[in-house]
Amino acid sequence: MDSARRARVAVSVVFAVCGAAFATWAARIPAAQAHAGLSAGQLAIGLFGLAAGSVVALVAAGPLLAKLGSRRGVVIGATVLCCGLPLAALAPDLALFVAALVVLGVGNSLLDVSMNAHAARVEEAYGRPIFAGFHAFWNIGGLAGSGCGALMEIWGVPLTVHFCVAGLVLLLVALFASTRFLPGLDRGQGEAAFALPGKALIPLGVIAFCGFVAEGTVNDWSAVYLREVTVASAALASLGYFAFSITMIAVRLVADRLVARCGVVLFMRAATVVTVVGFVLVVAVPVPGFAIFGFAVVGLGVAGIVPVAWSVAGRKEPSSPGRAIAAVAACGYFGFLVGPVLIGALAGGIGLHWTLGVVGLVVLSVYFLAPTMRVSVSSR
Repeated sequence: MDSARRARVAVSVVFAVCGAAFATWAARIPAAQAHAGLSAGQLAIGLFGLAAGSVVALVAAGPLLAKLGSRRGVVIGATVLCCGLPLAALAPDLALFVAALVVLGVGNSLLDVSMNAHAARVEEAYGRPIFAGFHAFWNIGGLAGSGCGALMEIWGVPLTVHFCVAGLVLLLVALFASTRFLPGLDRGQGEAAFALPGKALIPLGVIAFCGFVAEGTVNDWSAVYLREVTVASAALASLGYFAFSITMIAVRLVADRLVARCGVVLFMRAATVVTVVGFVLVVAVPVPGFAIFGFAVVGLGVAGIVPVAWSVAGRKEPSSPGRAIAAVAACGYFGFLVGPVLIGALAGGIGLHWTLGVVGLVVLSVYFLAPTMRVSVSSR
């Protein structure tokens, strides 16, 4: 059990590194745009490169983990991700900027899937749910990375210095943590790398898609909603995502105990209801304070949906949990990438106010899919 405890801490650190690295990039996108001399349209092309790199890595992650294992996947993913930061800062033109963001996207997705695959191993070693706690550290790292990014901006630290130092420090931390992972091979490592995931994962993919659509919507549209619909000040508008992040961290730190106590089906249904109620609150009373409270409630509900879905995926296919998590993650990240874009398109037709209500209806489908998350004893 000592090795499992050590690995739990190590995987938590890697989750924090992943969150911090991506938030470091996100917090200084305007500075990167200015450094490369990009227009808004060119920046959009660069962000498409980030999405493309993410999707390619998600497709390749399952076979790669089946061949190399989760620990090596973490090492490769962390190296690519952390090298992507200075590349993005140093890019002098659009072509190199797009290439750098492709690298960043590949590294982020590969690290994400690999660390979740090893988290599944650690959870199995514990013999009880601990998966959501790992995801809390991703959020904690994200808040730390965005906070440091804001300080670097205030202090006038050049983007190249910031990203080079951050990339090096985060990489060293991740590499050290990976030495404390569980020894031995993952289940399914060295077997058929290109085997298709089972049909039992399809509902989990839909659940992850819905959860990520909700998360992506709040990430990308909460501040816009508060500014345009509730007419909040710029400072107040930023509190929607902050409140959402804080409640997500709080729930993810205790979600595993709730799942162990009440069961996965009841937990997921309760999480769905709370998420939908949060969106209803945002839409029903479009004033700044109440909308911020509504986004906080959304965080309370949506916090457990994705990590629990990934945990169940690893247990649905115990012979190759890495491949199973990669398959479900691909569905989830598809929702994270395309969801906010579809929200923008829909908002142009019916308005952002009602569009958030539609997101609540999308999440409601998780309530009816929750029974598919039961794991039989023979699957464990």
